[in-house]
Amino acid sequence: MALLEAAGLGKRYGTKRVLWDVDLAFEAGEIAGVLGVNGAGKTTLLGCLAGMIGWDRGEVRLGGERLDRGRLDQRQRMMFLPGEGFHFGGADTIRNAAIFSELWRGIEAQPPIDLEEWLERLGLLEIAFESVETLSRGERYKAVLLALHCADPEIWLIDEPFAAGMDARGMEAFRQLVLAAATRGRCIVYTTQFPELAARFADRVVVVGSGGVLLNESTKDRDPEELIRQLGQELGIHGAHS
Repeated sequence: MALLEAAGLGKRYGTKRVLWDVDLAFEAGEIAGVLGVNGAGKTTLLGCLAGMIGWDRGEVRLGGERLDRGRLDQRQRMMFLPGEGFHFGGADTIRNAAIFSELWRGIEAQPPIDLEEWLERLGLLEIAFESVETLSRGERYKAVLLALHCADPEIWLIDEPFAAGMDARGMEAFRQLVLAAATRGRCIVYTTQFPELAARFADRVVVVGSGGVLLNESTKDRDPEELIRQLGQELGIHGAHS
């Protein structure tokens, strides 16, 4: 049984069908990359899957059970991280991560990672006690990624992490955090506009556009260069390369 599903999912904005009759299923331990051009519905899809955006038809299922947007116990099994991230005002990086951990996993829960090690790997150790609000965009996003990892929900829904202003150090740490989470059986779904990244950092790629799913394919046993070209064609990108 899939951990997270969209079944006949449809969402309108006014008269425009952004998503319609979308069927998708995501497994525990899977890393999925969702691609699409601007306005294709990537963020809307993640918002619906997280229960943060209402839909007009179909349903979202969590462990085979219909998602009820009013049920906190279901919502706590997942977290949606928007492109700009979010944090608790005034909290420093360590306190912010602790708040997320307490809200999602309980006050006595221990983080699944060595906090000091990952502060170092993310390049946040020297600014760990500065308010998240005062950090640069890239630093702030890294602080929120750390908080997400400390919350450690079953399902991670991450919008445009590769366009969040992180430096190379943060990008590599993000990959390692996600891989570690998948090893623990977490389901990670992220959006991107970059075929090269999705082809090399996902177990499955999904392309959305024209209100539906244009491609839904495993990356297993696929040649990355061939897959990048195929994704580029679906997205209308000519000359997509590694």
